[in-house]
Amino acid sequence: MLELHLFVNPLGMRCLRCEKDVLRIDRNLNTKINYQFVPLFNMRTIDNTIDIYHLNPRNLATRQKVSTTLNQVILDYKAALFQGRKKGRHYLLLLQSAMIKHNLNYNEDLVKELANDAHLDLEMFFEDRQSSLTKEAFLQDQKIANELGVSETATAVVFNTNDSDYGLMIPNFDYDTLINAFKDGEFDKGTTLTDLAKHYQTPKLRLIQK
Repeated sequence: MLELHLFVNPLGMRCLRCEKDVLRIDRNLNTKINYQFVPLFNMRTIDNTIDIYHLNPRNLATRQKVSTTLNQVILDYKAALFQGRKKGRHYLLLLQSAMIKHNLNYNEDLVKELANDAHLDLEMFFEDRQSSLTKEAFLQDQKIANELGVSETATAVVFNTNDSDYGLMIPNFDYDTLINAFKDGEFDKGTTLTDLAKHYQTPKLRLIQK
């Protein structure tokens, strides 16, 4: 079984496309895959968000607002995940569609509407999105990113549960890179991630140690 962690900017169109690629892989890959979207919060993510929305990077008030909004968006996503991964991912995709595709502003009314559309327990969700447990989950994600050496969004890290020593890091993740690596049932024949990294010899596949 594969475990795939996709590190995302929850307010980025590029990451939205990557997330949809992961869903395609889940349907088409000839092996079981367990995946999760991991929101990344750092200065690069903030700068990236400012650039995406064509904001003034030199305006400190704008930068603070982007940082605060991104922080709360991530907390909302983590709170939604407490009600199940499927509901959490659905909430995130609804939020991204509302803000990225339809240019809606992030506010409490939008959050409530999307939480309702994602069939979340609203009372539980609004309590969890401000809880210490959610903040701890947020910090744990950032710790995992640091331990794996992930600093850029749209980066995927893939582990094979049968290959305990190594994983694959895929910067600028896309559908073709991973699906081609496992095409023709190679994974089912016992191919390890180490074998794949050596065979494909591409900067898109980087071997990392657990």
